[in-house]
Amino acid sequence: MKPNATLYIVSLLLAFVSHPVQAAEDVKITKLLQSTTTIEGKAIAYPPSDKAEMSALLVEIAPGKEIGLHMHPVPLVVYMLEGELDVEVADGGKHKIPAGKAFLEVVNTWHNGINRGDTPAKFLVVFAGEIGKSNLIRAGGK
Repeated sequence: MKPNATLYIVSLLLAFVSHPVQAAEDVKITKLLQSTTTIEGKAIAYPPSDKAEMSALLVEIAPGKEIGLHMHPVPLVVYMLEGELDVEVADGGKHKIPAGKAFLEVVNTWHNGINRGDTPAKFLVVFAGEIGKSNLIRAGGK
């Protein structure tokens, strides 16, 4: 990149830093989550890769049903939209997640999500994964 172009880009960045863009009065921003640890208190770590991929899923579990024992090899954020979810971790940890709560799911740890309620449990899942690699591993390889 030419020195003049670099100087121009740096000037633009400094302008944004010194004068942050303000949200319009009719836009409401609510922080759902800011954390450095999973729901079990372990530090998050991004996969070392030059093939980073973000993906988002909308998951719905019927009343009385469960996801089944599984683990995630990458960091992920979960936001409960409706219902309630019980997350049970293989080491005995249990977490009841109500609608409106966001959390960082456990990584490389066997766990299960169970809907013990009378209504569907709906939640958004956002993975920080890697192209070509699965974000979910089921027990028994299924």
